[in-house]
Amino acid sequence: MTALRVPGSGDKSPIFRPGGGPAVLCLHGFTGTPYEVAPLAHGLANAGFSVFAPMLAGHGENAAILAATRWQDWLASAEAAFAKLRAASGNGPVALAGFSMGALVALRLARLHPHSVSALVLMSTPLRLRDSQIALARAWSHLPGFLRRGRLATRRKRGGSDVTDDKVRAENPSLADMPLAGVVELIELAEVVRRDLTFIHTPALVAHGERDQTIALQTSFELAGSIASDVVERLWLPRSGHLVAVDVERAQLCETVVRFLNLHAKAREEASPSP
Repeated sequence: MTALRVPGSGDKSPIFRPGGGPAVLCLHGFTGTPYEVAPLAHGLANAGFSVFAPMLAGHGENAAILAATRWQDWLASAEAAFAKLRAASGNGPVALAGFSMGALVALRLARLHPHSVSALVLMSTPLRLRDSQIALARAWSHLPGFLRRGRLATRRKRGGSDVTDDKVRAENPSLADMPLAGVVELIELAEVVRRDLTFIHTPALVAHGERDQTIALQTSFELAGSIASDVVERLWLPRSGHLVAVDVERAQLCETVVRFLNLHAKAREEASPSP
């Protein structure tokens, strides 16, 4: 009998560390929790930034609860966190650091609130899912309703978290199964975001792990080449999988993000009029 796979015991609590510096909203990925961005969030807070890493709608509990949400719910919860962080930071502009699904949500926020977003950090962005993932989700969505429930409602993550750090794989508290209803929503969100890209002019840092088995590195090439920002930096991490903010090169990622945001988020904050 196959052993029951359960989320790891890592801390999945939201992180809220307001301070005196520029504000950064850190957004986790699909089926994940704030654990996925915690090293980056704490690193930014230690560098003087005001940081909030919330739990997005439907996440942190089980696959059935997540399956009941739509991408608009994920966005709405991120917008609420965005407003909370802005209010705690003098209502100035906020930088967005999004991982995977969180990167798509960050891009959508930048499209909707262009004057309130100072910079973008886009990690492992699922601008396009792999063909096999899309085919599975579309096939599932065409099944009769009674077949889309029960065992066919989810897909097991083979091998656990997509990281090269074994300790992180063991302790990551993300869901062990992906609800296919949520994958359909993720595909729809990615379609919306691809149309947004030519309207987004916010400075952007695009990061991706070269050992990512979940989202092809080519998608970040497309993202960096399609976004309308005048400033687009790229960071390819040769030893990291999908979860770059917690994988073996997390310190290098954090150092690069701190430098990038010190340059762009602080400049935008200083240029903004006082509320």
